[in-house]
Amino acid sequence: MAHKRAVLAALAVVLLGAGGLAFLPWTANHFGYALPGDRGLPYRIHHAGRDYRSYATCAGAGWCHDEPYCVPRHDLALTAVDEVGTWFGPSHVVYTAERSDGTPVGLLVEAAPDCYVGYVMMGGP
Repeated sequence: MAHKRAVLAALAVVLLGAGGLAFLPWTANHFGYALPGDRGLPYRIHHAGRDYRSYATCAGAGWCHDEPYCVPRHDLALTAVDEVGTWFGPSHVVYTAERSDGTPVGLLVEAAPDCYVGYVMMGGP
């Protein structure tokens, strides 16, 4: 019986530790999900089989806080195409963005009302 309790206690510690790792910026950035709260978007997201990177956000890690975080919509035509999930929070809508002349500008993720974070495609064609 004591052996069973020890195994259950060890399992509980492992599960709590894994749950805590899910809230670390490194984990969110690596797996491409957002953390709850302000500036929780990851630096890398996945959409339509490709990875996209933002230089403005990093899920709260210390290496990107000096960057301007978001831009307003301005005159961009946005089309919702995906979502970035948030660990224990609402998802963030991913948009394709085009200028008024039809020129594509990449992906924008809605961080807050009228606050969009830009992402560009990583890698080659």
